[in-house]
Amino acid sequence: MENRTIVTGHKNPDTDSICCALTYAYIKNQLGENAVACRAGKVSAETQYVLDAFKMEAPKLVEKVEAGQKIILVDHNEAAQAVDGLEAATITEIIDHHRLGGLSTAAPLYMRVEPLGCCSTLICKLARENGVTLPPAYAGLLFSAISSDTLYFKSPTTTETDRKLALELAETAGIKDPKAYALDMLQHGSAINSSTLDEICHGDMKEFDFPQGKVTVAQVNVMDGEKAREKWPALKKALQAMVDRKEADTALLMVTDIMAEVTELLWAGKNGDVLEKAFGKAEADGHFHMPKVLSRKKQIVPPLTDAFKG
Repeated sequence: MENRTIVTGHKNPDTDSICCALTYAYIKNQLGENAVACRAGKVSAETQYVLDAFKMEAPKLVEKVEAGQKIILVDHNEAAQAVDGLEAATITEIIDHHRLGGLSTAAPLYMRVEPLGCCSTLICKLARENGVTLPPAYAGLLFSAISSDTLYFKSPTTTETDRKLALELAETAGIKDPKAYALDMLQHGSAINSSTLDEICHGDMKEFDFPQGKVTVAQVNVMDGEKAREKWPALKKALQAMVDRKEADTALLMVTDIMAEVTELLWAGKNGDVLEKAFGKAEADGHFHMPKVLSRKKQIVPPLTDAFKG
């Protein structure tokens, strides 16, 4: 992709990651820059539902970038989550809504990080600031991503900016019943009954490097937590298999019941004492029952980071 700038989200991309890449590449091209949206992993069922709804093609899969390739990172800023080869690429921009993850660059770059519920909210802001009018399809992508990341405004990461811009985007996209569309999207995106155990444990997974070892945190949303409980034993075995294959020292899976607003945190590996320091006493079977916990970014990663520091 010589002379073109790649716009890509993280590995194991979620809906926000894909929709950000597509829309920000569109914005950059409208501003006269030669950019192309790419993805660093498989498209999820939820994201495919969104792409089909707005008749959009998935970004091109790029698993490794060449040395010197110009690249814009959206929805992430940690090397462990980025496309392979990033260390030799030229990062020109980072657009994100997560914690800073320690990336360093050889040259200055444009960086925009805001504490929003979704990176797509920031992409919407950038379009407006640069005078770019988003067509209905791109507005639909961003609305979908915001609805996904905030669980249709239920997540504690949701800001008033997320809510306001999302509903404006829904109107532009021609979505007559935003809530009904969002819940249908989330239902289609639940991988608990449509994916293999390994796919669930790797789906929407992010990696974090701590001094005590690598920690992976995946999340699967469900509409019926009691029914999902049947799969817990098998899911725990799949997490242990990840540890046995040395993919992680500690593998976590958030099984998040959207309707009940509760997460059951399953895990395998070492650092159980650190997990209890972060999340309190585990249940008798070892998992963590976490009422009102919906967000990995705000309710899992920060206490986990503090516990590993301590």
